[in-house]
Amino acid sequence: MRRGAIGIGTLIVFIAMVLVAAVAAGVLISTSGYLQQKAMATGRQTTQEVSSGIRVMNVYGYTPADPPSSGNITKMVIYISPNAGSGGISISNMKLILSDGDKMTVFKYNPNATWSGNINDIFSVPTWANVTGVYFGLAVVQDDDESLTGDVTHPVLNWGDIAALLVNVTGFGEGNGIPPATHVTGKVIPENGAAGVIDFTTPHAYIDRIMQLQ
Repeated sequence: MRRGAIGIGTLIVFIAMVLVAAVAAGVLISTSGYLQQKAMATGRQTTQEVSSGIRVMNVYGYTPADPPSSGNITKMVIYISPNAGSGGISISNMKLILSDGDKMTVFKYNPNATWSGNINDIFSVPTWANVTGVYFGLAVVQDDDESLTGDVTHPVLNWGDIAALLVNVTGFGEGNGIPPATHVTGKVIPENGAAGVIDFTTPHAYIDRIMQLQ
């Protein structure tokens, strides 16, 4: 009887240990599966963050003064394209920051200021009438897949696209534009990915109405 009781007790302990090990194994498997999915999601987000971004191609300024040396830059055009390997970038969620050292302004997209027609003179396209205040407009330069023109409320900048951001900068300086010899910095910030950098100093004298700044 005593040996039988010892055997039953040992069996009970063994079964208990097996159950505990099974429960622990289930918890570990569940936790490892969750961590694996979390790591994969984080990896995808990190890859998107690293590979996506905006590239500032050129920046041009315009002064309406005649002669140009008698005025300031009142309009600015910023040509952008996505980085190599970048995913789609939403223009509607993009922010543009500009600073002349005395004032910093955050611009956002105005869907009523989009131009996708012929661009003979980008500083004269009709949509400039709606580029006011803290809103920038959009001129479509290259858009083979129509991701920018298909829905002007939510345009998307894809690989191969080239867009021009139209900015009214009359609010800088003393309220009459950006004067000569002014250091301007800024960023074109997408919803995800690296921001495009803007950094230039305006010429010490404006000789032409249209000038390349960056």
